[in-house]
Amino acid sequence: MNQYGKEFYEMYRKTDGHDYFFHYEIPVKGRGFHIVEFVPVNAILNNCYKIAVEKAKYTRNEGQDARTRQADRKVINQFKGIMAEAAIHIFLDCECGFPLEHILRWDLERPDFKSPENEYDIKVNDRGREFCIESRSSSSYRTSLEEFMQQYDIIGKYTNEIKRQERTSDLYIRPVFQYENPNMTKETYQKAVAHTYRDISENSLKLFLVAAAGKEEMYGFKGYDKNMTQGSTQYRCIKIRDAHDMDFVKAYIENQ
Repeated sequence: MNQYGKEFYEMYRKTDGHDYFFHYEIPVKGRGFHIVEFVPVNAILNNCYKIAVEKAKYTRNEGQDARTRQADRKVINQFKGIMAEAAIHIFLDCECGFPLEHILRWDLERPDFKSPENEYDIKVNDRGREFCIESRSSSSYRTSLEEFMQQYDIIGKYTNEIKRQERTSDLYIRPVFQYENPNMTKETYQKAVAHTYRDISENSLKLFLVAAAGKEEMYGFKGYDKNMTQGSTQYRCIKIRDAHDMDFVKAYIENQ
């Protein structure tokens, strides 16, 4: 465990009793989807941001669309991805009941951030079996959360000219950062990105965990390949409406 891991666990234990999740049911394709809103404390957000600053020093300047990113945008993107992973980490403990010692998050374990070797997002050890969990988040501002879940995807592995191969995970979880401003345009969204940390702290940008899918579905007949206007990048996806709500996570791991 690295210094960020030690800090995370120390702060997390101090927040025992804090309600990290609000629960909602969203109608999707004629059925109720159980989703959760992540309600972090500032200490956890600060831990995520520290990791983001360090991690951004060693990540490629090119994004998933293979375009060069500015240094501040790299930190913001890293922060959002790390916060999403932290939300899943805490969800596995608080809502699924997996002991903390059975949950590993690579950014809290890795000896340094210089090498991507052996990377993973989250692992859960259950009854001697290991499950790799992939988190891939995005932001929603043009649509409501309900519309997002009807129209969009859980995102699996991707490949492009830079990243030729990516490992297959066992379980895929879909986080989404939802802006609360119904009048937000593309221009105001692009300006708002610079204030991501502030907007999360002030609750005008919320993080939800909305859906999950196992690898059998992601890479089966329900899954499909998608470009998403990201240059040469090809993503493996499954529609949220064809997948499962957040109750699936615990059931999938326990029933394998």
